Amino acid sequence: MNARRWTLVRRALASAVVLVLATGAHGPVHAQASTQKSVDVNSPEYKRGRLLYIQCRACHDLQPSEIEKIGPNLAGLMGRKAAADAAFAYSPALQAAASKLVWDKATLDRWLEKPAAVVPGNTMAFAGISNPADRVALLAYLEAETSAR
Repeated sequence: MNARRWTLVRRALASAVVLVLATGAHGPVHAQASTQKSVDVNSPEYKRGRLLYIQCRACHDLQPSEIEKIGPNLAGLMGRKAAADAAFAYSPALQAAASKLVWDKATLDRWLEKPAAVVPGNTMAFAGISNPADRVALLAYLEAETSAR
C-alpha cells in the first residue's frame, strides 16, 4: 500500500473511531483528579474540555501509554517542543516547523483553531475548533490531564 493510500485509510479509520466514540459507544471520558493539577477539575470549563476531548482520544493519549495510536502521545505537552516524541513518525511539514514551535497555550490555541494554518502540510486529520470558548476549555483540560502525575 503506497503512502498516500495509507494516509487516506488512517484518516478514514480515525474519523470512524471518532464518530463511534462521540456517540457514546465507550461511555464518557473520566478524568482523574491529581494534586499536581493547577486547573479546577470541578469547573465548568474543565468539564466542557473533557467533553471536547472525546474527538481527540481516538488518536491521542494524555498520559504515557504502551498503546500506539494514530497521533502522538500528549503526555507532558505544555512547554514541549513540537515533534519531540521520538516514538512517533511526524509529517515532514511538522518536522520542518518543529524548531520554531513550542506547545504553549497561545500556540496550542492557534493549532486547535486550524492546524493547517499553523503548519501547512501537516497530516493531522482535524479541521479545527472555531469557537474560542471551546478552545479555552479544551486547553484547560489538556493542561490538567497531560501534566506529570
